[in-house]
Amino acid sequence: MNLRIYTNNKLRSDFIFNGIDNLMRKTDTINIAVAFLTDTDILKELNKRGCNIRIIVRLGYPTLPYALENLLKMERVEARFYSDRTFHPKLYIFGSSGALVGSANLTKSAMFTNQEIMIQIDPEDNVFSQLLDVFSEYWAEANVLTKDIVKKYDDIYNQYKSLNGDESRLEEKVQKYIGKVIFSNITRDKENKTKENIFIEDYRKTYQETVNAFRAVRSVYENVGARKVDEKHIPLRLEIDSFISFVREAHAKKDKWETTPIISGEKQIKQIRELIEEWHETPRLYFENTIVNENYPRLLSVFDSEDSICKSTPDEMFHALCTLHSFHDRLRYFDGGLDTLKNEFLGKNKIDKIKSSLSYLVFGKEDVIERMAKLIFDIEYKLNVFGQANVQELIGWQNKEELPVVNSRTTKVLRYLGFDVRQL
Repeated sequence: MNLRIYTNNKLRSDFIFNGIDNLMRKTDTINIAVAFLTDTDILKELNKRGCNIRIIVRLGYPTLPYALENLLKMERVEARFYSDRTFHPKLYIFGSSGALVGSANLTKSAMFTNQEIMIQIDPEDNVFSQLLDVFSEYWAEANVLTKDIVKKYDDIYNQYKSLNGDESRLEEKVQKYIGKVIFSNITRDKENKTKENIFIEDYRKTYQETVNAFRAVRSVYENVGARKVDEKHIPLRLEIDSFISFVREAHAKKDKWETTPIISGEKQIKQIRELIEEWHETPRLYFENTIVNENYPRLLSVFDSEDSICKSTPDEMFHALCTLHSFHDRLRYFDGGLDTLKNEFLGKNKIDKIKSSLSYLVFGKEDVIERMAKLIFDIEYKLNVFGQANVQELIGWQNKEELPVVNSRTTKVLRYLGFDVRQL
């Protein structure tokens, strides 16, 4: 597990707002669940950038009526509320790019000066999927915040001084005149078929951006008219995936991809074509020998059909999944190497669920993006130690729709090639 913390320390410059700002650069959606809202300057700034905001707050001290009024004046904001003091989370989810969880409410002091601790959760961490579930449950049970509700809350809040500082009496008045809206603490591992999954459309938009950019690269590749390996041995999309790896290693090194300009049209086509021609002139034995003759056949030995998935042993399943770079790279999170990763994956997932979920992912009848989203967000389908990048990469290796491998390397190289795509 690779964690980063924010504590509002001046020496480290790890202000909580910096964490929000960094993660917002990777998405255009933020989902917030906080107990207190006293300031909307940060939300206004995010809104100016075109950010879509979902927020859940508690109506109670010290949430300020004018902050709620300002919230409802913003565009692209959906707001809901609870009215019971048991609602006390501090959770910020940035599309499918990561999350912050800890002690900071949405107040200016919490963002910059208070002694707070917020932990950044990577989207590949299983905890991230659990946080998505938590927010979905909060959202489904919360009431919609309206102008009428805010007006009632304003009237009650203005009477607060007459309550002699008794916050419980303020809460009583809110619940009497607005209603008792309390989260019911749904059991986390219980299937909830009616639960609103608010993340699928966000995911669909982000994924489709990357697919569209990849298809533009594929079009140039096809126009060049050359192949390193014949289609009968490996699909073109996987040859292009190795081309993307080549660009990352030879040109888009480290953070260089971040500084290249957004371009389009003939200028972009020319740049892509030149790189493809360089790729064809450069021997790439790992692709031509290892991927074509070892990795791809190993994956197909399990994922060629629903029947081959069903008949595979746990060992065969694990080693086939190790073909995925993003899955194999999970080694860095586990002491003990491949054996530890294997024990974690097979120990935390029943083999029957592994087979049924991955069979559904690769061969299901529903829309492929919906299938991927279910493996990422839906507890009925998702697997432990198998995150978003793993799901997307498996689809890239084996699918009927000619979808590419999509991982952080893919989005970095596409950005280097001038496409305006969000990063994973």
